[in-house]
Amino acid sequence: MKLFRWKAIGTLAGVVLLLTLFSWLFLDTLVRRGIEQAGTLVVGAKVELADAHVRLGAGQLVMRGLQVTNPSHPMQNLVEAAELIAMVRPLPLLEKKLVIDSLAARKVRFDTPRKTSGALNRSSGVSSAIAQQVKEWAGQVRIPSFSLEGLGRAIELPRLSLDSLGTTQQARAVVQFSDSARRTWEAGARALDPRPTIDSANALVARLRALDTRALSLDSTRRVVLATKSTLDALKRTTDQVRTLERGVDSGVARIRAGVAGLDDARRDDYAYARGLIKLPSLDAPDISPALFGKTALDQLQAILYWVRLAEHYMPPGLLAQMHEGPKRARMAGTTVVFPRARAWPQFLLRFAGLDLTIGGAGATAGDYVARLAGLTTEPALYGQPFRFLAGRSAGRAGPQNVRVAGQLDHVQAPSRDSVEASIAGLALPTIELPPVQARAALGAGLTEISLLRRGDEIRARWRIRSTDVTWQRLADSGAARARAPREIEDLVWRTVSGVREVEVEAEIRGALARPSLSVRSNVGTELARGLRKAIGAKVEQAEQRVRAQVDSLVQGELTAARRRLTAVQAEVQAPLTKQQAELAGVRTQLEAQVRRLTTKIPLPR
Repeated sequence: MKLFRWKAIGTLAGVVLLLTLFSWLFLDTLVRRGIEQAGTLVVGAKVELADAHVRLGAGQLVMRGLQVTNPSHPMQNLVEAAELIAMVRPLPLLEKKLVIDSLAARKVRFDTPRKTSGALNRSSGVSSAIAQQVKEWAGQVRIPSFSLEGLGRAIELPRLSLDSLGTTQQARAVVQFSDSARRTWEAGARALDPRPTIDSANALVARLRALDTRALSLDSTRRVVLATKSTLDALKRTTDQVRTLERGVDSGVARIRAGVAGLDDARRDDYAYARGLIKLPSLDAPDISPALFGKTALDQLQAILYWVRLAEHYMPPGLLAQMHEGPKRARMAGTTVVFPRARAWPQFLLRFAGLDLTIGGAGATAGDYVARLAGLTTEPALYGQPFRFLAGRSAGRAGPQNVRVAGQLDHVQAPSRDSVEASIAGLALPTIELPPVQARAALGAGLTEISLLRRGDEIRARWRIRSTDVTWQRLADSGAARARAPREIEDLVWRTVSGVREVEVEAEIRGALARPSLSVRSNVGTELARGLRKAIGAKVEQAEQRVRAQVDSLVQGELTAARRRLTAVQAEVQAPLTKQQAELAGVRTQLEAQVRRLTTKIPLPR
């Protein structure tokens, strides 16, 4: 018997040699292309890597020249790194999984310019779909208009049609639902009709009260008790049926009541709609601030919402199957479905990454920085811990005095729980043009704050900027033909806004993740509202009263019909069911009392 099988050993050695040669020649290239393709798919813009080197023996991956394009600004890099060194676990690679124990970075920069555009000719399916969803949401956000044009001419009330008003549409919807639901409920009540059961039970109670238990034999008492219990069972069935119908009615009445309550909000929206037709400005600060800063705030909050939705897709909570685009084939590329297994490695896991760097020079970015992140994975449920990150500027000679970004994305189980806070003081703020007031605000250096709190489908995100050194510029008239406010009003507006030296803007989105609402507050809007109300408040108020009176006259009949439907349903459907439920409960209580009186004669079994 031979100790070594040299043919088999030779074959094995040849295979190992071929694998080694293949790794030496092509592995670095394949890894580089794989990182670029995966990063591009996730970010939705070009991710480029100059070089990648794999050291399988040491479990090390060295990446150089990383550039990640900002999907919102294709000529800028979201982040750029000269070198990244990752310590990789070899065994998960056999399962096509990437587990990185630690990652160190060198010469990391943010928002750097690109030489070429990083936009994709064909956007990735996921990122483009999420970007489109966020864009559609932004298109639905109502930013109120602000114009002084209507003050330069005689104010004429618009011709409103009944069908153009939201109050009419909502009131008619309430009436239609009320009538349809009432017919259904009345048909159910007629089919149920508990009156015969109640009358029969009352008659039985009267007969039982007339019985003399001392004159009854034991067998007779047992027969009476059994007959009474069958009536009690019928009462219970009828009670359950009435309760089920009553729950449906209560739910429907609550919906009708909510619709009627919302008619006041709809009418206020109609006031604003009618006022907009005559181009009269609202003199309320909550309307002026969104008109001035709503577009800028919406752009900032869109980015927040985009990254939240992207994280939700690539870091789903729980052990759910994930679908990816299948490999490219000539026909039927299909979809790859990955079913995660408990107590297994995730497809991707970065356990820890650290960054400590110093940027020299005297520029705004010069200083010392620190960043840490842990638990970044595509399958949080398998890893079992939330993704945490922290970044900040520890020291600097110029530019931002304070930079701090911290947060946690907990997608281990549903519902997801995310929280992010960022604060940057001393950063150069953008210059904002305010066409409604023909002004431009150069905000200079100031404070920027961003916060995000999410629980499941509910989100609350806030963006706030504050500057104490604002420079105002009056925009020159473009010369285009347009209606203008009186010169004294334009001068008043300019004096008001240019006198504000400290500007604070705060925007917030809150509500359901798929359809959150936007609110904007600013001290500029408050000051402008105060100045305009003092100068032209009486004139605007008179016109608004006439607008409100016209809207009220049009929608009053619809409002009355909707409120009458609510009153009728409550009085003619809901109240009788409540009364029947009380009668059923009362007669059942009386029958149970008679059963207890009769059963005192029946001996208990030993």
